[in-house]
Amino acid sequence: MVIRNLGLEKKLMLLLSIFSLAFFAFAFVSWHTIETVRVNGPLYGSIVEGKDLVADILPPPAYIIESHLLSLQLAEESEAAQQALLIERGNALRVEFDRRHEHWKRALAPGTLSDTMNVSAYRPAVAYFEVREAELIPAVRARNPVRVQAAMTVLNQRYEEHRRAIDSVVRLTNERNLQLEQTAEKSVSDGRRNLIVLGGLVLAVVAVLAWLTLVMANSLTARLSLAAGVASRVADGDLTVRVPDASESDESGRLLTAIQAMTTSLHSLVARVRLASNMLSASTAEFTKAGRQQDRHIGGLRDSAVQIAGGARSISETSADLMSTMESVNAVAGQAAQVAEGGRSLLEGMQGAMQQLQQGTVSISTRLGTIREKTSDISGVVTTITKIADQTNLLSINAAIEAEKAGDQGLGFMVLAREIRRLADQTAAATLDIEQMVRHMQSAVSAGVMEMDGFAAQVERGVGVTAQVGTQLGQIIGQVKALSERFDAVNHGMRSQSQGARQISEAMTQLMAGAQAGADALPEFNASIAGLRDAADSLTQEISRFKLGT
Repeated sequence: MVIRNLGLEKKLMLLLSIFSLAFFAFAFVSWHTIETVRVNGPLYGSIVEGKDLVADILPPPAYIIESHLLSLQLAEESEAAQQALLIERGNALRVEFDRRHEHWKRALAPGTLSDTMNVSAYRPAVAYFEVREAELIPAVRARNPVRVQAAMTVLNQRYEEHRRAIDSVVRLTNERNLQLEQTAEKSVSDGRRNLIVLGGLVLAVVAVLAWLTLVMANSLTARLSLAAGVASRVADGDLTVRVPDASESDESGRLLTAIQAMTTSLHSLVARVRLASNMLSASTAEFTKAGRQQDRHIGGLRDSAVQIAGGARSISETSADLMSTMESVNAVAGQAAQVAEGGRSLLEGMQGAMQQLQQGTVSISTRLGTIREKTSDISGVVTTITKIADQTNLLSINAAIEAEKAGDQGLGFMVLAREIRRLADQTAAATLDIEQMVRHMQSAVSAGVMEMDGFAAQVERGVGVTAQVGTQLGQIIGQVKALSERFDAVNHGMRSQSQGARQISEAMTQLMAGAQAGADALPEFNASIAGLRDAADSLTQEISRFKLGT
């Protein structure tokens, strides 16, 4: 929860810090491993010490010194049972010698050391065993001291030849081991130096990345905060807000540009709608005034009908006045219909602007989706690191198996494989923490998408309200047109009354009928005017919450 509430800048810096700590932990473990397994290091010294101890205690099978000692002991032994034991032990040593010879013939690379070990030292030893089996053992069993002494003389010569060859093998082996130790020490030194250089380079790269991350996070956070503030003020109806020009062409810059265009379009639209609302209110006032005038004229027409005795001239003049008034009312009704038609056009334009606003919110949601995809890419990189750690773990297990097969010579590699395996486990744990942080970032972006979807829903409801207002204006326009047709009928009746002034008795019926028709149409006219006034008041109230400035 705490990490989720952190800002974008702090989350990125926390991610870089964790990466740096993981790298330095890796570098420390690598350094410690190199120092542990290096030539003449603590682990190497322990292994060599154990091998030297075994070499000092047990005679090597490839050196026939133990076989020569048994031959000397056999030459002095007189008991048959003890002789049999010594002969059996000598045969076993011969078998062990041949087995080790086959091993070193395969193991040693062709060269001086191989020739000395497998030829110079081997041939005297084979001759030694042949003389021992062909001369010494039969002479001992025959209890012939002369033959025994002669056989021992030959065996001593073969042994000396073998010993000199063995000394050469030891000297060559020590020289080769010294060269190998020097090569290994140089390799470890180079690796240590490379590790230090690599650590410095990574530290520099992390510092540069931290600086770039801080700069980009500050810029992005500032622009997103500005966009959120502008959107909040627009949602509250303040259209006087202005968005600074964005010099960047990235997603945040395009977002600020789109918000500025949206605010400008909405400001212009609301201004036009407010002007149309004022014109509509003025038209309803004129309609009301005209209705009152019509009411007075109808009353005068009734009075004139009652006072028909006043004369045909008065009737003719009154009819002429009434016809002029009705024409004026008809003209006003036509103007009202035109104004209402213009208001409906403006409302259609407002509906289009609201749809553009809705498209802008969808574009913002798309930009947030793009940010969520970037975090998914980061998740893909974390998954790749996890796979690499798993492969490293698998390689360490294979190395441990191979080291186990190698026996004592593979003990150092087994320790190294164990350390690499532990390092791979630590890397996997670190990548798991990074993956959890990326998931928190994706949750935050998803919350932003949900908020933009809510804003888009509000815009869509505004579009619906605008459509309803347009429908009501359409109804008002229809009613005004209907009134115009009735006004034409009244005008036609007035002309008939003027022409029939000389025939008062016949015209009285038509005059009363026309007056009655005008009286019946007046409530409908007043009701239409009231509906138009209510629609204008509602539109004015909706528009009044927007602030347009000067």
